Amino acid sequence: MTHRDKSFTVNIIPHDATRSRREWIVSGRKLVIFRFLAVLVLLAVLASVVIISVGTAEFTRTAELREENSLLVDSLVIARELNRRLDNIELELQEIRDTRAVIENLATAGVSGEFPE
Repeated sequence: MTHRDKSFTVNIIPHDATRSRREWIVSGRKLVIFRFLAVLVLLAVLASVVIISVGTAEFTRTAELREENSLLVDSLVIARELNRRLDNIELELQEIRDTRAVIENLATAGVSGEFPE
């Protein structure tokens, strides 16, 4: 059984023929560090995908909440308008009660039989 080389070579070949070709051989300790960095980059990409997918789900929840909030604001406006109308009706009823009390006082003052001097 032959011993297999666990290193790999990175070649950078430019399009421009005047520039020189570059070559790096990654082996030993550099290979362990490269693998570790590759795993970290892969985990970072996966974490980014998860964060983006959660973010888009949050966007749809936010849109639903905005729609519900808009409906609640409309309901609140209607409720405030009804409350304002009820307050106006109560004021008018209070004026009617006050006028009625004055009329009753005038009516009972004439019925008592007393004559003003």
